Amino acid sequence: MPYQLRRSRRRRTLGLTVTEREVRIHAPVWTPRDEIETYVVRQHDWLARAWRRMQARVPQAEAPRPFELTYLGRRLRIVARPSLFPEIRRRGGTLHIYVAHGADPDALARDWLIGRAERVLAWRLSRLARRFGRAPSYFALSDARTQWGSCTRRGHIRLNWRLAQAPLALIDYVAAHELAHLVHLDHSPRFWALVAELCPDALARRAELRRMGDSLFRL
Repeated sequence: MPYQLRRSRRRRTLGLTVTEREVRIHAPVWTPRDEIETYVVRQHDWLARAWRRMQARVPQAEAPRPFELTYLGRRLRIVARPSLFPEIRRRGGTLHIYVAHGADPDALARDWLIGRAERVLAWRLSRLARRFGRAPSYFALSDARTQWGSCTRRGHIRLNWRLAQAPLALIDYVAAHELAHLVHLDHSPRFWALVAELCPDALARRAELRRMGDSLFRL
Protein backbone atom coordinates (compact mmCIF):
# COMPACT_ATOMS: atom_id res chain seq x y z
CA MET A 1 0.00 0.00 0.00
CA PRO A 2 1.50 3.40 -0.97
CA TYR A 3 1.81 5.97 1.80
CA GLN A 4 3.70 9.09 2.79
CA LEU A 5 5.95 8.66 5.82
CA ARG A 6 6.38 11.69 8.08
CA ARG A 7 8.78 11.48 10.98
CA SER A 8 8.91 13.85 13.93
CA ARG A 9 11.12 14.23 17.00
CA ARG A 10 8.08 15.27 18.99
CA ARG A 11 6.01 12.15 18.34
CA ARG A 12 6.08 9.27 20.78
CA THR A 13 3.73 6.83 18.99
CA LEU A 14 2.75 5.77 15.48
CA GLY A 15 -0.31 7.36 13.90
CA LEU A 16 -1.99 7.74 10.56
CA THR A 17 -4.08 10.18 8.53
CA VAL A 18 -6.25 9.48 5.48
CA THR A 19 -6.75 12.39 3.04
CA GLU A 20 -8.45 12.65 -0.34
CA ARG A 21 -5.14 11.99 -2.11
CA GLU A 22 -2.97 9.87 0.18
CA VAL A 23 -2.39 7.95 3.38
CA ARG A 24 0.11 9.53 5.78
CA ILE A 25 1.94 7.59 8.46
CA HIS A 26 3.32 9.66 11.35
CA ALA A 27 6.21 8.14 13.27
CA PRO A 28 8.89 9.11 15.79
CA VAL A 29 12.29 9.62 14.16
CA TRP A 30 13.76 6.58 15.92
CA THR A 31 11.08 4.04 14.87
CA PRO A 32 12.58 1.28 12.68
CA ARG A 33 11.14 0.91 9.18
CA ASP A 34 10.18 -2.73 9.82
CA GLU A 35 8.02 -1.66 12.76
CA ILE A 36 6.32 0.96 10.59
CA GLU A 37 5.63 -1.59 7.83
CA THR A 38 4.11 -4.00 10.38
CA TYR A 39 1.91 -1.20 11.68
CA VAL A 40 0.68 -0.37 8.17
CA VAL A 41 -0.17 -4.01 7.47
CA ARG A 42 -2.14 -4.27 10.73
CA GLN A 43 -4.11 -1.14 9.86
CA HIS A 44 -4.77 -2.15 6.26
CA ASP A 45 -8.47 -3.08 6.58
CA TRP A 46 -9.28 0.06 8.56
CA LEU A 47 -7.38 2.22 6.06
CA ALA A 48 -9.22 0.64 3.12
CA ARG A 49 -12.61 1.35 4.74
CA ALA A 50 -11.60 4.90 5.59
CA TRP A 51 -10.35 5.49 2.06
CA ARG A 52 -13.60 4.24 0.50
CA ARG A 53 -15.68 6.42 2.82
CA MET A 54 -13.50 9.41 1.92
CA GLN A 55 -13.77 8.77 -1.83
CA ALA A 56 -17.55 8.41 -1.59
CA ARG A 57 -17.70 12.02 -0.37
CA VAL A 58 -15.30 13.40 -3.00
CA PRO A 59 -16.72 14.35 -6.44
CA GLN A 60 -15.00 12.37 -9.20
CA ALA A 61 -12.99 14.53 -11.59
CA GLU A 62 -14.13 12.38 -14.52
CA ALA A 63 -16.56 9.52 -15.03
CA PRO A 64 -15.10 6.04 -14.69
CA ARG A 65 -14.28 4.39 -18.01
CA PRO A 66 -16.67 1.48 -18.61
CA PHE A 67 -15.70 -1.55 -20.69
CA GLU A 68 -16.76 -5.19 -20.83
CA LEU A 69 -15.48 -8.69 -20.21
CA THR A 70 -17.12 -12.04 -20.93
CA TYR A 71 -17.20 -14.67 -18.19
CA LEU A 72 -18.85 -18.08 -18.71
CA GLY A 73 -20.81 -16.68 -21.65
CA ARG A 74 -22.10 -13.67 -19.71
CA ARG A 75 -21.09 -10.10 -20.41
CA LEU A 76 -19.78 -8.26 -17.37
CA ARG A 77 -19.72 -4.47 -17.37
CA ILE A 78 -16.44 -3.28 -15.87
CA VAL A 79 -16.06 0.02 -14.05
CA ALA A 80 -12.56 1.12 -13.10
CA ARG A 81 -11.92 3.72 -10.39
CA PRO A 82 -8.67 5.10 -8.97
CA SER A 83 -7.77 3.88 -5.49
CA LEU A 84 -4.82 3.52 -3.16
CA PHE A 85 -6.02 -0.03 -2.54
CA PRO A 86 -6.04 -2.30 -5.64
CA GLU A 87 -9.10 -4.52 -5.48
CA ILE A 88 -11.62 -6.29 -7.73
CA ARG A 89 -15.21 -6.90 -6.65
CA ARG A 90 -18.00 -8.49 -8.67
CA ARG A 91 -21.54 -7.37 -7.99
CA GLY A 92 -24.07 -9.05 -10.26
CA GLY A 93 -23.27 -8.12 -13.85
CA THR A 94 -20.67 -5.51 -12.93
CA LEU A 95 -17.00 -5.95 -12.09
CA HIS A 96 -15.66 -3.06 -10.01
CA ILE A 97 -11.91 -2.56 -10.38
CA TYR A 98 -10.15 -0.24 -7.94
CA VAL A 99 -6.92 0.73 -9.65
CA ALA A 100 -3.72 1.92 -7.99
CA HIS A 101 -1.81 4.78 -9.59
CA GLY A 102 -0.04 3.60 -12.74
CA ALA A 103 -1.86 0.25 -12.92
CA ASP A 104 -3.64 -0.94 -16.07
CA PRO A 105 -7.32 -1.80 -15.44
CA ASP A 106 -7.44 -4.00 -18.55
CA ALA A 107 -4.52 -6.06 -17.21
CA LEU A 108 -6.22 -6.36 -13.82
CA ALA A 109 -9.43 -7.59 -15.48
CA ARG A 110 -7.41 -10.15 -17.44
CA ASP A 111 -5.68 -11.33 -14.25
CA TRP A 112 -9.09 -11.69 -12.58
CA LEU A 113 -10.31 -13.84 -15.48
CA ILE A 114 -7.20 -16.05 -15.35
CA GLY A 115 -7.72 -16.56 -11.62
CA ARG A 116 -11.31 -17.62 -12.24
CA ALA A 117 -10.25 -19.87 -15.12
CA GLU A 118 -7.86 -21.78 -12.88
CA ARG A 119 -10.70 -22.81 -10.60
CA VAL A 120 -13.51 -23.27 -13.13
CA LEU A 121 -11.54 -25.26 -15.72
CA ALA A 122 -10.05 -27.57 -13.08
CA TRP A 123 -13.55 -28.12 -11.66
CA ARG A 124 -15.12 -29.04 -15.02
CA LEU A 125 -12.20 -31.28 -16.00
CA SER A 126 -12.21 -33.21 -12.71
CA ARG A 127 -16.01 -33.51 -12.80
CA LEU A 128 -15.88 -35.11 -16.24
CA ALA A 129 -12.83 -37.22 -15.35
CA ARG A 130 -14.72 -38.80 -12.43
CA ARG A 131 -17.49 -39.83 -14.80
CA PHE A 132 -14.95 -41.08 -17.33
CA GLY A 133 -13.01 -43.08 -14.75
CA ARG A 134 -9.66 -41.67 -15.87
CA ALA A 135 -7.89 -38.52 -14.78
CA PRO A 136 -4.90 -36.57 -16.10
CA SER A 137 -1.60 -37.00 -14.28
CA TYR A 138 -1.14 -33.23 -14.38
CA PHE A 139 -3.29 -30.18 -15.12
CA ALA A 140 -2.34 -26.58 -15.87
CA LEU A 141 -3.62 -23.57 -17.74
CA SER A 142 -2.40 -22.77 -21.23
CA ASP A 143 -1.78 -19.38 -22.86
CA ALA A 144 -1.68 -20.75 -26.42
CA ARG A 145 -2.92 -18.47 -29.20
CA THR A 146 -4.31 -21.20 -31.46
CA GLN A 147 -5.26 -24.18 -29.25
CA TRP A 148 -8.01 -24.68 -26.70
CA GLY A 149 -6.32 -27.62 -25.06
CA SER A 150 -3.56 -30.22 -25.25
CA CYS A 151 -2.77 -33.68 -23.91
CA THR A 152 0.63 -35.37 -23.85
CA ARG A 153 1.64 -39.04 -23.82
CA ARG A 154 2.38 -38.64 -20.11
CA GLY A 155 -1.23 -37.66 -19.44
CA HIS A 156 -0.55 -33.95 -18.94
CA ILE A 157 -3.59 -31.85 -19.88
CA ARG A 158 -3.61 -28.11 -20.40
CA LEU A 159 -6.70 -25.98 -21.02
CA ASN A 160 -6.57 -22.46 -22.38
CA TRP A 161 -7.55 -19.89 -19.73
CA ARG A 162 -9.52 -17.96 -22.37
CA LEU A 163 -12.12 -20.75 -22.21
CA ALA A 164 -13.37 -19.08 -19.03
CA GLN A 165 -15.13 -16.62 -21.34
CA ALA A 166 -17.18 -19.43 -22.92
CA PRO A 167 -20.35 -21.09 -21.56
CA LEU A 168 -19.84 -24.20 -19.43
CA ALA A 169 -21.12 -26.44 -22.24
CA LEU A 170 -18.18 -25.44 -24.45
CA ILE A 171 -15.69 -25.84 -21.61
CA ASP A 172 -17.04 -29.35 -21.07
CA TYR A 173 -16.56 -30.16 -24.76
CA VAL A 174 -12.87 -29.19 -24.67
CA ALA A 175 -12.40 -31.10 -21.41
CA ALA A 176 -14.00 -34.20 -22.99
CA HIS A 177 -11.80 -33.80 -26.08
CA GLU A 178 -8.58 -33.78 -24.03
CA LEU A 179 -9.69 -36.58 -21.70
CA ALA A 180 -10.40 -38.77 -24.73
CA HIS A 181 -6.77 -38.25 -25.74
CA LEU A 182 -5.76 -40.13 -22.59
CA VAL A 183 -7.00 -43.24 -24.44
CA HIS A 184 -6.50 -42.31 -28.10
CA LEU A 185 -3.70 -39.85 -28.76
CA ASP A 186 -4.98 -39.14 -32.27
CA HIS A 187 -8.16 -38.02 -34.05
CA SER A 188 -9.24 -41.42 -35.29
CA PRO A 189 -12.90 -42.56 -35.51
CA ARG A 190 -12.39 -44.36 -32.18
CA PHE A 191 -11.28 -41.09 -30.62
CA TRP A 192 -14.35 -39.18 -31.83
CA ALA A 193 -16.61 -42.00 -30.70
CA LEU A 194 -15.17 -41.68 -27.19
CA VAL A 195 -15.62 -37.90 -27.26
CA ALA A 196 -19.27 -38.47 -28.22
CA GLU A 197 -19.72 -40.78 -25.22
CA LEU A 198 -18.38 -38.11 -22.87
CA CYS A 199 -20.16 -35.25 -24.64
CA PRO A 200 -23.20 -36.46 -26.65
CA ASP A 201 -23.61 -33.23 -28.69
CA ALA A 202 -19.87 -32.74 -29.18
CA LEU A 203 -20.12 -31.78 -32.87
CA ALA A 204 -22.61 -28.97 -32.17
CA ARG A 205 -20.46 -27.66 -29.31
CA ARG A 206 -17.34 -27.88 -31.47
CA ALA A 207 -19.05 -25.81 -34.18
CA GLU A 208 -20.17 -23.22 -31.63
CA LEU A 209 -16.65 -22.94 -30.20
CA ARG A 210 -15.25 -22.41 -33.69
CA ARG A 211 -17.84 -19.69 -34.31
CA MET A 212 -16.88 -17.90 -31.08
CA GLY A 213 -13.15 -18.54 -31.42
CA ASP A 214 -12.06 -15.17 -32.86
CA SER A 215 -13.83 -13.18 -30.16
CA LEU A 216 -12.46 -15.37 -27.33
CA PHE A 217 -8.89 -15.08 -28.57
CA ARG A 218 -8.96 -11.27 -28.56
CA LEU A 219 -7.72 -11.22 -24.96
